[in-house]
Amino acid sequence: KYSDMMQVIPEIGEEVRKYNPDLKCSEPPYEFCEYPDGEYKESDVLVRHVEAVEKVGVESENIKFKKLPASKVLSIFHKGSYDEIGEAYAFIMKYAEENGFNIAGLSRECYIDGIWNKKFVEDWLTEVQLPIE
Repeated sequence: KYSDMMQVIPEIGEEVRKYNPDLKCSEPPYEFCEYPDGEYKESDVLVRHVEAVEKVGVESENIKFKKLPASKVLSIFHKGSYDEIGEAYAFIMKYAEENGFNIAGLSRECYIDGIWNKKFVEDWLTEVQLPIE
């Protein structure tokens, strides 16, 4: 489930540190999650967590390194609970369609503020990105 992400991502971070103790995140930091299933699901959600690092490291079953090409995106900021993030997706998809943009990949969620640094859910901030051509 989506609510399990805040448990799974730190666990994967521990695995990254185990295999790559000297690996450092890029500055400024950049990370996002994308959902390869391409549709909303309540359970069995496949999440790809992507984080910029300074160099390629040692891979494992859960850890892969890949150089991503630069991409152009439409983006919108969503403030508050992830339960209402669908409104941001609806807005950005409608905007892309009405303005003739072609979608060029999976949408992304960049978690800027959340449970790790904000006391109240209404202060959480997520950037939704939609790759376009």
